[in-house]
Amino acid sequence: MPVLEKIEVAPPVFSPLLRQYTLEEFWALPEPEDRTHYELIGGYLFMVPPPDPPHGDVGSRMNYSLITFLAAHDWPGDVYHPREAIYIDSTYVEPDMMYVSHELRARMGERRTSADIVFEYLSKGTANYDRTTKADTYLALGVRELWLIDPETVTIEVWHPAVEAAFPEWERTIYKRGERAESRVLAGWRVSVDELFKGLV
Repeated sequence: MPVLEKIEVAPPVFSPLLRQYTLEEFWALPEPEDRTHYELIGGYLFMVPPPDPPHGDVGSRMNYSLITFLAAHDWPGDVYHPREAIYIDSTYVEPDMMYVSHELRARMGERRTSADIVFEYLSKGTANYDRTTKADTYLALGVRELWLIDPETVTIEVWHPAVEAAFPEWERTIYKRGERAESRVLAGWRVSVDELFKGLV
């Protein structure tokens, strides 16, 4: 009777000193068994923990506000959510939500290598990663506007690439209670901080 060999799947390697992944190798990795997921930045593997409440409620409200504005003003473009991603040869990241204009989509071709606006809803386990490594990755990928929604501080931060900086960096505008966050990419779209977080924090 033949003996079946047990094939062990090598665990993912997270230290860039040990291994860097191609996009194809990253796609071949088995999905984590818990609610985490992997992202790839410059060939380096990152484990992203699952979000904490009120992540889903914030996402639902932001989605409604954005879709309503686009429909009312006939803005051409599409809104995407995970597991839709932005990716290039050695990088694959999933925004919580992103807006891609038809103009940008036509320029990119088959691969979604950037977005006009990216949204991240911060949780305790992901806030530092979203504000640093992931935010800088979006900057390198040519994202025109980044929204960071933070239930801990009850703020909306809207970031734009700095125009006259010596090195690529973000310039940040922070909107607090009683204020409305404004988009430069979608002129006229505003989100009330109070309304967004009402009943959630």
